[in-house]
Amino acid sequence: MPNLTSLTLEFLRLDDEDLSKVNECFPGLQVLNLVGVGGLKEPKVDLKNLKLCYWTISNAPLSITILAPSLVELKLECIRPRSLVLETPSLSDLHLIIENADHLKVKEFNCLYSLQLESWNLFSLMGKFGSSRTIKILLLDIPKHNQDVTPKLSFGTLYDSFPNLSSLTLDPRAWSEMEVSFSSGGLEGRVEMNGLKEITTYLFIDEMNATISFISSMLNRCPSLSNMGVLIHGEVASRIASKFASRIRTDLPRLRWRWGFWKEGEKDCWVSDFI
Repeated sequence: MPNLTSLTLEFLRLDDEDLSKVNECFPGLQVLNLVGVGGLKEPKVDLKNLKLCYWTISNAPLSITILAPSLVELKLECIRPRSLVLETPSLSDLHLIIENADHLKVKEFNCLYSLQLESWNLFSLMGKFGSSRTIKILLLDIPKHNQDVTPKLSFGTLYDSFPNLSSLTLDPRAWSEMEVSFSSGGLEGRVEMNGLKEITTYLFIDEMNATISFISSMLNRCPSLSNMGVLIHGEVASRIASKFASRIRTDLPRLRWRWGFWKEGEKDCWVSDFI
């Protein structure tokens, strides 16, 4: 079926040979969705016309390879492959969910604009992208886990990997890692992110003074920062949330604020726009 442009396969078992048949039999594919696919050991997607791909792998393959010169948008969810090879030079939007990628190999992303990373060890994963100057939108997410991981995520490492950001979103654990790094030694040197205009963060508000101090220090390093969206955990007492909002508006009047609430497994609830 050389003229087929879109294919979705859900919750089934594929061997590597079956996936090779997909490459062979549907060379015109532009959209490929592989959802909850298991059984793969060393899968390879090799489709020159592919533009959009959503791929969730339920088992733990040894290696994953994607060869797709026209691919623009990719969401890939896997566990801990020994090797992950992405040869996708046109990619502009990448959402990668992975426990660890010690052997992640990527050719230079000349077009990558938006990046979302979900991993237990964001510090290691971010380093695989070198210094990515094309990335403007970044979302960082650390899933819940039972392992003790030493916080390594910091403003300095963020700048080293993504110096030209304009928009940054941090989940509560990513924000916490950065706040702990800040409390341990402040913001590194004279690092500045001149292009960063907007930050969205998810907060527990464990230490109000420390959180406000961290935001203030980030503001000093980001001269273009003008908008900040704050989502407070729904179990935080309303009086604490109100006090935090009042203090932060008073102490940091330069910023326009947007407020809301979040809970695990529920849709974010924004209660105000930027004011």
